[in-house]
Amino acid sequence: MPTGYTVLPKVYDRWQQTYGKDFSSLILPRLLSAIRHYRIPKSAMLDLACGTGTLAIMMARRGWKVWGVDCSEGMIAESVKKLEGIDKQVIFLCQDMTQLELPGQVILATCFFDSLNHLLTKRDLLKTFRGVYKALLPNGYFVFDVNNELCYKSVWTPTNTVSHKDFTLVFRNTYNPDNRLARSGVELFSNTGSFNEHSTETVLERYFDNEEIAELLRTVGFRVLQNEDFSFTGIPDLSTMKTLWVVQK
Repeated sequence: MPTGYTVLPKVYDRWQQTYGKDFSSLILPRLLSAIRHYRIPKSAMLDLACGTGTLAIMMARRGWKVWGVDCSEGMIAESVKKLEGIDKQVIFLCQDMTQLELPGQVILATCFFDSLNHLLTKRDLLKTFRGVYKALLPNGYFVFDVNNELCYKSVWTPTNTVSHKDFTLVFRNTYNPDNRLARSGVELFSNTGSFNEHSTETVLERYFDNEEIAELLRTVGFRVLQNEDFSFTGIPDLSTMKTLWVVQK
């Protein structure tokens, strides 16, 4: 069962900008392409593990009614700050994705930025798929990404430092291919004194291969329409380290 971020919400959006664009801006064209390709009608949607709400708000501005769900109180707090002018289009809920409960059903669900990899067992992944399936209208769509093993063997092995004028982030990463578990010890240093000078937390993820994911999706009742590796930044050195899935209820 995942635990919500406590340190990263303080700098999450600014950290994302170090990729050149925040991840929501990078994934948005792929999501919109899938919506066009599968002719998904614009209505209500769920953004699961919504983080600071950037993608949810982007979709709301495009006319969608959005439920944004995240298990981190810090992430939800940052999301709510962005609601000015569109508060009737987006509702943010703090929930564990393995215990998802929406007050209504949606035609589209999304879950991006390897959020499903935070689930460390197939049991929890299955519970999450069941929750999404229940939240979808008949013939509804679920679009999500996961990290593939290339990502864990490359990005999740060295120590990485992100320098920003306001803060420094240090990620001390390890990946064990035997149990497919990745660990990142995160250290946040303030360069301005705007928050605690030194904070730490640990991020755990698990690699699930395509066969495992497809089997669990079929067990729930989903039909797999698409899965393909892609590069989320367009930076050649980062290669195709994520896999995009489109499935239908």
